[in-house]
Amino acid sequence: MLENEVKELRVLTAEHKNTVYEMQDKIAAFPDKEQRLQTTLDGLYADRETLRKLPIDPKRKLPVFKITIQGTEYTDRKEAAKAFEDAVLGIRIADTPVKIGSFQGFDLSVTVNSSAMGGGMTTKMQGQATHSTKLIESFAHNLNRLESALYNIDGRIEGVKENLAKLRLDHAETQKIVAEPFPQQAELDSKEERLKMLTDELNKATIEAKKNAPKREKTCYFERAKAEA
Repeated sequence: MLENEVKELRVLTAEHKNTVYEMQDKIAAFPDKEQRLQTTLDGLYADRETLRKLPIDPKRKLPVFKITIQGTEYTDRKEAAKAFEDAVLGIRIADTPVKIGSFQGFDLSVTVNSSAMGGGMTTKMQGQATHSTKLIESFAHNLNRLESALYNIDGRIEGVKENLAKLRLDHAETQKIVAEPFPQQAELDSKEERLKMLTDELNKATIEAKKNAPKREKTCYFERAKAEA
């Protein structure tokens, strides 16, 4: 039935409009998202150059270990782990980053998370970008975690580059969706016009039928009663 077809097409065009509105919101948010990713990428590139300048331990094939805790520099991992643990356990405020020193020249801060924030402890190393990791009970292993968070910078760069490329690809696709009209608009316009014509004809026929209908005679109850008397 034509009326049902028009209703279905109107539902489809409403869905298309909602999709366009969502895509327009994405387009509006794109510049900020792109800028944030690009800033992160630039920061990672800069931090990688900083790491490349560090002397390399020939045995470990990693930068020579060096960490500063509460103003004291440590190159021995066992001593560093103990100083690291003491500094972290000495933190008395929750949910606030507390700077305790530096690792390989990157500012090192620790946050003790309250139960409301999920508990546990996290650490951040700040260069041009931020490098984070969670801490565990073993501070000897926490030193390894610091190294992994910082030295896996190539993997992070690739991840951000992929996210940036995907964001730009999605943006291009979003622009196409917004630019394309409702694909069944011509069909909807045609059927709406036909429905309007049929509706107008039906209304005219109904009016004519009422005009041409025989008039019913009205009989007054009191007049009929008087005649019978």
